[in-house]
Amino acid sequence: MNNPELYASSPAYCHYYFDLVASDDLLFELERDMNFTLDLFRSVPLEKEHYAYQPGKWTVTQLLRHSIDCERIFNYRALRFARFDATPLPGFDEDFYMNGLKTRLEKLEVLLEEFILLRKSTISLFRTFSEDNLNFLGTANGLKISARAIGFCVVGHNKHHCKILKERYL
Repeated sequence: MNNPELYASSPAYCHYYFDLVASDDLLFELERDMNFTLDLFRSVPLEKEHYAYQPGKWTVTQLLRHSIDCERIFNYRALRFARFDATPLPGFDEDFYMNGLKTRLEKLEVLLEEFILLRKSTISLFRTFSEDNLNFLGTANGLKISARAIGFCVVGHNKHHCKILKERYL
């Protein structure tokens, strides 16, 4: 993606995620990413849904759970900022979230259903935002970011984990 304004008004860690997104059309990219993710995770053999490529790494299902959890948090942040709420929001510890589920074995097919519902909700949410809503800068984890940038982070973050799935798990 080539959007200098988005890069300039976003934390540096987001730039990696932006680089994974092909176009500046957020709604299109959210939809395309949903379809790609579904195809990829549906290609995972049943015997690999709880597979981790090395000890201490997340399993396939935990990887998808992480993407789902992050998308929910990103959506909350985007909603707050798109409603011009300047209240600083805290960060979150992804490992802490995952540790709360360590003993739970989730089924990949159930997680995929949840992902579909969440992503459709994400698309619906971002459709409601005007340009002013999308451009408002809020603070999350001590860093300024817009609702628009958060939307592209949703796509790029998920693409990042899909890339890891392809390279290390399949």
